[in-house]
Amino acid sequence: MAYRPHRTTPGIGLFAVFVFVLVAVPKLNVKLGPVPVYMIDLLILMLIVKAQSLPAVRGRRMFSTTVKVILSLALASEVIGALTFSTLQDSVYISIRTCLAFSVFFLTGLMVRTPQDVSVILRAAVLGMLVTASLMILTSLPMTRVLVVDLVFSNKFLEPAAEGVGAHYSAGDSGVRGRTLVGVSILGASFINVCWPLAALLLRWPWRLGPVWRGLTLAACLLAPMGVVMSYSRGPILGSLLILLAVLLYGFKHVRRGILLPVAVSTTVILAVGISSQLFFFDRLSNRSQAILENPFQDERESERILAYVEPFQHIAEQPQFLLLGQGVTVRYSESRVVPEQAGKATHAAFAMAYYSYGMLAALLYGALVLRALRAAGQLARRKGSFAGLLSQSLLLSMVALLPWAAFGHAPVSTPRGAMLFFLVIGLISSLANFFEVPRQVKSANRRSHAQHRAPAFR
Repeated sequence: MAYRPHRTTPGIGLFAVFVFVLVAVPKLNVKLGPVPVYMIDLLILMLIVKAQSLPAVRGRRMFSTTVKVILSLALASEVIGALTFSTLQDSVYISIRTCLAFSVFFLTGLMVRTPQDVSVILRAAVLGMLVTASLMILTSLPMTRVLVVDLVFSNKFLEPAAEGVGAHYSAGDSGVRGRTLVGVSILGASFINVCWPLAALLLRWPWRLGPVWRGLTLAACLLAPMGVVMSYSRGPILGSLLILLAVLLYGFKHVRRGILLPVAVSTTVILAVGISSQLFFFDRLSNRSQAILENPFQDERESERILAYVEPFQHIAEQPQFLLLGQGVTVRYSESRVVPEQAGKATHAAFAMAYYSYGMLAALLYGALVLRALRAAGQLARRKGSFAGLLSQSLLLSMVALLPWAAFGHAPVSTPRGAMLFFLVIGLISSLANFFEVPRQVKSANRRSHAQHRAPAFR
């Protein structure tokens, strides 16, 4: 059976809306009394309902057992947290959002079944990345910062912390760390990094795309590295460097144009303007890098990135119950008279956050899941003549971008939007099993389609 690239799965348009909201405005919400209702959660609920009418995917899905075990440990830990800190209502709310975040993995495998499905998803990611990268750049530059903050970040339905953002981003003559509607600079830049390889794939899409989408995709690719740089966050910048290094080492001809060209353009612009220009904020990068190289344990911001991988093992020797379960994520967002175990601890890593929240077993499973996803995408990226091999190239780079984010940040565990992006990428890698078939031309008695003309692009 040959691929029919122009067939889409019912509901893929709704899934594309979800992807756009996730990448561009994940905190879009309305208030029902004191409780914020996030649009992204409603979209996931709608997708769950829609998925009930879809036929089951044949075969066993990669990583599904691991994801189910982590989710079970997370929910059990939230129960312990609710009983320990008397935060029943908050724990129920966070548990619901946790289930929705994990469900993104399963929804991705159900919804993404054909190359055209992938095309729809990539377009949504491109539009979302355009918004996020643009906001990162505009809030960083002194001449546009105040205007953008007043027009965009002053709206509480887009940014619940609108008052704090307005106070922090005031007028000035020099560049600062940019911000997006995803969140703080490191979070927004990590989202850009993950979506950049997907946009690079769409730029070389082997089927009909159209000049408008090609132009939008090129613009997104060109803005991506500059958006990451203007976060002035070392983790995301390291992620971009790893993406560049992987492309240089392995070629990846289907995505390299969307990676190498933007890097060359961004580098040229920065050098032309001057690294020491007031438009930039490179002093922060040099100061923080110098601090971690000279005496990392003197500054808490640097030491916690190391201690996040040391303290959990010391802690579990004193509290062996954390081997199986933690105290949940809710304690980070609610007030309690009982001091949580993670108070005062180094949690600036997904491993440490997963340990204190869900237990050591969940923390190790998170690490194993990342390594297995890297291995699966890497193996499939070497396949020639298949759509799975083509898609694997961009997904492998997205996983590479995830590494510094998970290594030096806790958002994939501590925030629903971070977990949603994480499981979206893992879900896309799992869905590669739907594309193992080698595409071949379907002969027509009347005429040949554009897709048939472009079939050799897989070779």
